[in-house]
Amino acid sequence: MREPDELLYSRYVAREDAADLEALLVRHREGLFLFLLGFVGSPEDAEELLMDTFARLAVDKPRFDPRRPGSFKSWLYAIGRNNARMQIRRGRVRTAPLHEGIPAGGDLPEVALLKDERNRALYRAMEALKGEYRQALTLLYLEGLSHDEIAAAMGLRKTQVYELLKRGKAALKKALEGMGINDAQY
Repeated sequence: MREPDELLYSRYVAREDAADLEALLVRHREGLFLFLLGFVGSPEDAEELLMDTFARLAVDKPRFDPRRPGSFKSWLYAIGRNNARMQIRRGRVRTAPLHEGIPAGGDLPEVALLKDERNRALYRAMEALKGEYRQALTLLYLEGLSHDEIAAAMGLRKTQVYELLKRGKAALKKALEGMGINDAQY
């Protein structure tokens, strides 16, 4: 059975067992990377921000309070968000459009090609969205966060998240329809 994130992190803080922190990195690497990519658009900068976020956990050991609203995941994403904003303000990373390098997966070549084409279209459509729409939709659809967790990760009120998602879905639908994709599921 998979140990909860909170337990891994509290054990890391208490014992400084690198295996616990590494397990958290493995679990959250891809999702946090995509979330940070929504801020900076550059895979290299997003990877650097991801490593900076985990370095902060390793060195500073910020306190996670399970009694506060939101999950460990939303708390981790909030740390990543704050780190990204700080680095952008300092000029260490800059915002840029998303790249189209999308891995295909292990399907048959024809299926992989169709998936790859749909993914490219989806990423192009997502690229056209405002950053906050893209971030909220990434957290909802790719990371499976609840509205409360998205609010915690983005530093917003829950009503603001509902509005962002509503507008983001409408903008995504419009962008996809503009690309000739009318059968997308939301």
